[in-house]
Amino acid sequence: MDLSIQEKQNSFALAPTERVITPGIWKMINEMAPVMYRSRLFGVTSPEAAAAIMLKGFEMGLSITASFELIQVVQGKPGLSPRGALAMLLNSPKIKKIEIKELTKNGQYIGHSCYMQRDNGFEYSVSFTIEDARNAGLIKPQSGWEHYPKNMCQWRAVGFTADVVAPDIVAGMTSIMKMPEEFGLALTEDGDIIDLKSMPTIEQSQTQSVQAEADIPSLDELVAQYGAEAVMVANEGAIPRTNEELVKAAAKLAGGVQ
Repeated sequence: MDLSIQEKQNSFALAPTERVITPGIWKMINEMAPVMYRSRLFGVTSPEAAAAIMLKGFEMGLSITASFELIQVVQGKPGLSPRGALAMLLNSPKIKKIEIKELTKNGQYIGHSCYMQRDNGFEYSVSFTIEDARNAGLIKPQSGWEHYPKNMCQWRAVGFTADVVAPDIVAGMTSIMKMPEEFGLALTEDGDIIDLKSMPTIEQSQTQSVQAEADIPSLDELVAQYGAEAVMVANEGAIPRTNEELVKAAAKLAGGVQ
């Protein structure tokens, strides 16, 4: 992948990063955070995490939805995913050129190389191969290295190169791109982060599932507390029939909707 300045600017349309957090922006983020969390579309674990991601994204010039695509909470702190770090590099006026290439030998894939050049002329290139991964003990059964080695080599090459050429731009996220295993992380094929340390065990998942079901009120409970008519009004004139409808109706009734 060889990108000119114009091509880079067209690849990821980010807004200028000099953004001011005004009371209006802060209010909007706090009002949207619970909605983003309840939507379950972005995998955030709490409204607070959603707010942190949107705040970080706003400061970096991202749109609200792009924030959830490119920023992830790692070890309790919001930061750029490897894809997000690459997006920042592609959009930075300080980076004049980026080349990401597949390396082959006798027609077989062996790794990836990455070349970067700054606007002041400084340039650097790094290659990362399957052999490098094997020597580092990274290739293990059922790991990302076994399923999509090309992507893994690509992120390593980009991370090592950016660490030398653009540490001021990606602000430390190259460490995750270079060696996510050291942080208890794994990368998906698209360069998204999986926080292995925070993933629940089977027992924890079962406990969370039981707790979630316990938090869903029954129709009888709602009727006994608020009356049948109020429950139907809260559910847009119909009897709640699903867990989702029960939870929404309960929230409305608790908020004073009669």
